[in-house]
Amino acid sequence: MAARHHARRHPIPSEGGLSCPDSLWCAPGRIVEHFIMDQPIPPYLFAFAVGHIVSRDIGPRTRVYAGPDVVDEAAREFAGTEEMIRAGEKLFGPYDWERFDLLVLPMSFPYAGMENPRMVFLTPTVIKGDPAGAHVVADELAHSWTGNLITNKTNEDFWLNEGFTTYAERRIVEVVQGEERAALSMGRGWRELNRTVERFRDNMEFTKLKPCMQGIDPDDVYSQIPYEKGFQFLWRIERQVGRPVFDKFTKKYISTFKFQSIDTETFIDFLKANVPGIENQIDLRLWVEGIGIPPDAMEPVSAVYNKIKTLASEFKNGQMSGDDEVVQWNGQEWQLYLENLSSNIDPSQALALDARYRLSGSRDWEVKVAFLELAISAGCKEYFAEAERLLKQVGRMRYLRLLYTALAKCSDKGKMLARRIYAEARNCYHPIAQGVVESILSKHA
Repeated sequence: MAARHHARRHPIPSEGGLSCPDSLWCAPGRIVEHFIMDQPIPPYLFAFAVGHIVSRDIGPRTRVYAGPDVVDEAAREFAGTEEMIRAGEKLFGPYDWERFDLLVLPMSFPYAGMENPRMVFLTPTVIKGDPAGAHVVADELAHSWTGNLITNKTNEDFWLNEGFTTYAERRIVEVVQGEERAALSMGRGWRELNRTVERFRDNMEFTKLKPCMQGIDPDDVYSQIPYEKGFQFLWRIERQVGRPVFDKFTKKYISTFKFQSIDTETFIDFLKANVPGIENQIDLRLWVEGIGIPPDAMEPVSAVYNKIKTLASEFKNGQMSGDDEVVQWNGQEWQLYLENLSSNIDPSQALALDARYRLSGSRDWEVKVAFLELAISAGCKEYFAEAERLLKQVGRMRYLRLLYTALAKCSDKGKMLARRIYAEARNCYHPIAQGVVESILSKHA
């Protein structure tokens, strides 16, 4: 449970002592634990975790919890968490939750992370031996200010949680890991935003920052719009008023509305009251109510980002990047490179790329999945077996969505394989993940 650190544990005495109206619950010999959460939180942030869990301290207010076979590796991976917390405090104000602990869950966990206050839940797929991969922790940490302190009032205002958190995450990454690393994250986000708008080309309502959600299951239209379009909106405001002014505004926004749930209209009113004239400089209504990507959104500018895009473009023309270009790459660079390759490269090119760089065997799950999606989409049946192994091992919804879609779209054989894998792996997936896969298989029936 998220409030684990305020536990009060004691045995029920056999005679007298603790008063309890339920004689069965308070039977002699039982152990009762009391959990106290001093700060108010919305109910979706309340969670339990039960299992064989051990822990390691990694900072003055951070401990990693995980299974015995994972905990030491997780402790090494997240050793820089305290530095991130301090960076967040400088940017957004005091950390109001006392502790920031991390719980690594089994492979079936359907999300990259869940921002439960005091104890963030994480998928073990974020452990990759690459410190640049700690951006997932930065994202969940950022929620400590944007999402947990200030929560969206309705699902239509979801961007207030996720757009702000994406912005805050990248600011933290910029401080801890540098501008180029933050720019790579922004570049991947820009691509995801464009990809998502294309996904909703037949129903552009869900490309709005504030869509109409009446009668809609949020899981059915879950996408990167609230994350990346929300980020772009806030970044647009920052570019207009300047970072010092926007930082001052952000701190005031958080301190004013903390421990409250608000809607988009409240944010816009607060913005106009504290940044006079902003509505005359930015078309706020277009950003909130308009479909697609506003014309004043912006792709990031970065030497590393531009270089990776250029190399990907050269590969489209049959050229492979030289080893001197990629020897220093880690997972984030490879992700961006693979995502910028043409979706219609031929099987021989995908096989040659893997033969040279062993991407299908990468320890970085993001790189591995990005490559398998690319190769399967290119028609490489050679990777069907590797995709099957992965889909029977991992329940993270992002990976399921990408690989089941690639299999279902590539050929009749791919569709049959996807259905067989799901039938055999279904019981290992979270119910929400099951719904996602079933929707994909139904769509491509």
